[in-house]
Amino acid sequence: MKRRNIKKPPTLAALKKWILGQRFYPLLMIIFNSIFFCAVLIMVLMSVVITGRITIHNRDSYASRFLQDMRQNITFVTTNVEAYSRFILSEESIQSMLLEDTASPTYKTLVRDARKEVTRLLMEQDYIESLSIYSLDGNGFTAGDGPSYSVDFSVWKEQDWYQEAFDKKGNYLWVHSSFDGIDEWEDRVVFTRVINKTDTMDRIGIMVCILNNQYFTNIISDLNSTGIGSFLIYGEDGVPLFGAPAGNENLQKRLKTSVASLGDQATTLFSGGYLITGCQESHLGWKLICVEHVWTVLENQKTIFLVILMVSFLVMAAASQIYRKLAHVVSQELQNLTKVMERAENQDFQEEIQIEKVWEFIQLGDSYNRLINRIHMLVNEVMQQKLYAKQAQLESLQAQINPHFLYNTLDCISWKAMANSQMEIAEMIQCLSKMFRFSLGSGEKEIALAEEIENIKNYLFLQKKRFKDNLVYLIDVPQELSKYHIMKFLLQPLVENSILHGLQPKTEKGYLGISAQVEEGILTLCVWDNGTGINEEQMEQLLRGNTYDNSRKRHRHGVYNVNERLRMRYGEDSALHFENRKKGGTRVTIRIKTESLQELSK
Repeated sequence: MKRRNIKKPPTLAALKKWILGQRFYPLLMIIFNSIFFCAVLIMVLMSVVITGRITIHNRDSYASRFLQDMRQNITFVTTNVEAYSRFILSEESIQSMLLEDTASPTYKTLVRDARKEVTRLLMEQDYIESLSIYSLDGNGFTAGDGPSYSVDFSVWKEQDWYQEAFDKKGNYLWVHSSFDGIDEWEDRVVFTRVINKTDTMDRIGIMVCILNNQYFTNIISDLNSTGIGSFLIYGEDGVPLFGAPAGNENLQKRLKTSVASLGDQATTLFSGGYLITGCQESHLGWKLICVEHVWTVLENQKTIFLVILMVSFLVMAAASQIYRKLAHVVSQELQNLTKVMERAENQDFQEEIQIEKVWEFIQLGDSYNRLINRIHMLVNEVMQQKLYAKQAQLESLQAQINPHFLYNTLDCISWKAMANSQMEIAEMIQCLSKMFRFSLGSGEKEIALAEEIENIKNYLFLQKKRFKDNLVYLIDVPQELSKYHIMKFLLQPLVENSILHGLQPKTEKGYLGISAQVEEGILTLCVWDNGTGINEEQMEQLLRGNTYDNSRKRHRHGVYNVNERLRMRYGEDSALHFENRKKGGTRVTIRIKTESLQELSK
């Protein structure tokens, strides 16, 4: 069975290689469209997130405000009911009715007056369904329209809250009663309190006020119509009272869990995709809630999202079209520049590129034209230098003939002097011949220290013949230092400067010394004399090469050349250091790191 070759998906590196392998124009389009698409996508997502957060925040703000209004409404109702109860309990007609015997001929009149007063109160308040006043033996009346079970004294006595009202001893009692024992019933909000005799505070009756459920239902309905969410009222024990959602067990469980954490301040909880905003009504302990699914809140954002997306893609298409034209112009100019550069490879340096679009490319074209002109000039200069080099080579070959002629002539003079017993002249001619050979040499730039010292000895031999006993010199260079290579003509110009400008002006005997030593990896070379010395101004002019006389003729430039050669070859630390000696004269010191010097063994 043949094994099938499964193609591996392209890696990121392969994709990058493919993109970078495209031509400039499609590469620009790919990069631009990719970046712009990502930017548009990020902007759309950020817009959706931001508008979504703003929508949820606005919904929470509205929900909190509506819940605060509902709480104020409920507090207003309960406060009014409690205020009315205090008025009723102190009303003389009601006290008289409860204390009067039912068999008394005035009892009915008292009942009628009390009912009239209570009815007047009920006519002004639509949130009270009924209000009942009964004595302890069950005699009394009910004002308002309510179900029979809610105004039946015998039914009251079967409820838990009846005995609890007597335990309160005249204080308020608010309950949400289910009226146990009644088959067909509807829960009611009940306010009750015991009526005490005004002078003895003995219990003489009970007042029961039933609130109108429709009033609370209307409040819930009005708030639901705002579109903020579903408004609910839960009891203190977590039981739904008004507006509880039906048929959604999951939501009911989450609401039951959430209501336990609600406080006086309106807060919003997110649970299972639902936004639950709620607060507590402190008077009754009710939990006021506004709940809505988050996707329902964001439903209106779909249209906004589609509009933003459509506008973004239209802008992207327009920008892509504009960029395509601009990229085409850039690509065309680059192609023109490439063609001209290809022709320049064939040494066609006469053609200049003419670019008239895009300021940066115009500058690039001008720079290229200047570069081509410069290359053309350099090529001509190189060709001219080659001609000069050939001419110099010919002249050098010719010049090599002349030194040999000079050496042979000096040798003839030397032999002639020795033949005539002029040994001193013969020695001077030999020293001069050696100096010529050292000076011309074979073109080497660095020589052994011993060779430099040997050349100085030949020079000093000739100067000794001139100054005779007025010149005394000392050379202290250990043999082991001869292995180091130094620059050619490093010490001879210093010795010459010391003799001509330091010792020659003196009438008395002049001393000159040359020494060398190595300490801590530093080769120190010194040339000293007991001449006329040097001041700081002369020293600075000497090192700067500012040694022109009144006729603008330069002199003593050998010292300047030595100093510049030292700085360029060994660094600033190796420059010449001049100082005046205490006993007169000048000392010139050179310090070179031995690691910068070549050795003969190498």
